[in-house]
Amino acid sequence: METEVVSSFFTSSSGESRSEDISEKFLQLVDELNLSLGQFQMPKKVKAVYNPTIYAREPFEMYVRKYCNTPKRIIFFGMNPGPFGMSQTGIPFGEIESVRDWLGISGTVGKPPVEIKSREVLGFDCKRSEISGKRFWGLFRTLCGTPENFFKSSFVYNYLPQQWLTDTGCNLTPGDFKTHEVQELYNICDPVFHKVLELYQVDYIVAIGKFCETRAKKTIEKYSLPKPVKILYMQHPSPRVVNNNNWTEKTIDFLKENNLLQYYTQPSA
Repeated sequence: METEVVSSFFTSSSGESRSEDISEKFLQLVDELNLSLGQFQMPKKVKAVYNPTIYAREPFEMYVRKYCNTPKRIIFFGMNPGPFGMSQTGIPFGEIESVRDWLGISGTVGKPPVEIKSREVLGFDCKRSEISGKRFWGLFRTLCGTPENFFKSSFVYNYLPQQWLTDTGCNLTPGDFKTHEVQELYNICDPVFHKVLELYQVDYIVAIGKFCETRAKKTIEKYSLPKPVKILYMQHPSPRVVNNNNWTEKTIDFLKENNLLQYYTQPSA
């Protein structure tokens, strides 16, 4: 049975929009985060900021309302949007084919306030594929069969909804800077991440990469939660990671070792 998409972009016949309470609260947290990020003093190297939760709001909101409207045991915790993934589609690890053809999400995508020519936002018309997203969603497509089988237990959330770029289009991340340059960013993003964990009643944080593992640990140390949350480190699917050609096999082993694979097996016919 197809999951109902409920969004402010999709209204009932009476013209009234409907929403799940938990997804509405999540969207409010995203808006709260974006408002605070507007006050953050960017490091000088950052010449353009792409925030797809704003200019790709339609597909992003579809993702939230369609798939992130119930408590989740597991959060896959990423750092920030990639240039040919979330920055184009608004979906974490949002490789276009996976988003459009498997997750069943599409929609209007606008433009960031300042756009770097070599990193143009084309939305679902972008012809380049994000390998990280293709690997990530491709694995769970193979394991789960349908998106609903993945989202019964899990969802994907990025610590920072912004992609940072130099004037030549080179990608910058918070991990590229000294702590004192981005400490205020952590002060903004950590408490919102904590609220997301509370909202979805998360049991496991699967930190994708070392940066996210560190932020997860710092957040758990700083803020109390109503129940224990286990942090697990998972290697990032980026081909730039050394010795990462067999990411799929290693990730399946990781899921087995941590008793998580049971959540992603296809139900028996």
